[in-house]
Amino acid sequence: QAVSFLESKSFEEAILSSCAAMEVFQQSRHMAEQLLSHHEGNDFIDQCIIGQDKSSSDQTIMDEFIYEHGIVLPMNTMDATLITPVLIFNCALSYQLAARHCDDDTHRAFLDKAASLYQIAYKDQDQELNTIFKFAILNNIGVIHKMLDRSEAAKACFDYLVSWMMIYIHTDNSKYLRLVQGFWGNVLGNGRETAPAA
Repeated sequence: QAVSFLESKSFEEAILSSCAAMEVFQQSRHMAEQLLSHHEGNDFIDQCIIGQDKSSSDQTIMDEFIYEHGIVLPMNTMDATLITPVLIFNCALSYQLAARHCDDDTHRAFLDKAASLYQIAYKDQDQELNTIFKFAILNNIGVIHKMLDRSEAAKACFDYLVSWMMIYIHTDNSKYLRLVQGFWGNVLGNGRETAPAA
C-alpha cells in the first residue's frame, strides 16, 4: 500500500504505511523464517524493479535525479531476506520524498532518517546481487548528502557509482541500468568531471 501512496504523492501516508508494514512484518518474521529457507544467490529485488519497468524521475521538475519508485513485491513472497530490505527502501523513499514538502528542520530530519534507512537496506546485500537496487540506494543517498550540503560524501557516492557504471556498461546487465541512468545528471551537477573509460 505504501507504493500506492508514493505514486499518488501522498508522502505522509506512505511513511505511516511503510512503518506499519515493517512493524507487522517484524511481528510475523520469526514464524516466516521457520517455515521457509532463504533464497540465497537471488537477484529477486532487481527482478521486481525490472518487472515494474518504470522510467526515471522527471529531472525537469527537480535538480537531482532520485530513483523515486517504490518496489512492489509479489503477494506470495515470504523470504525475510527479500521483504526486509524492500520495506526499508520504501520507507526511506517515503521520507526522502516527503522532505521536499517540509520546513527546514523537518526537511533535514526526514533526509537524515531516509539516509539511515537506505544504509540499513544496503548493508546486508550480497555484493554480486541486486545491482539495480543497490545502485538506486547509493544514488539516493548521494542526493541526500548533496541536499544537506555534505559535498564530500555526495562526491564519494557519485564517484563510486561512476566506477560501478563503467564496469556494468560492458556486461549483459548494463541494459537494466537504464532504470537509474538519470544519475549522470547528479554526477555532472556535483562538479565531478567524467572521463571515458580507458
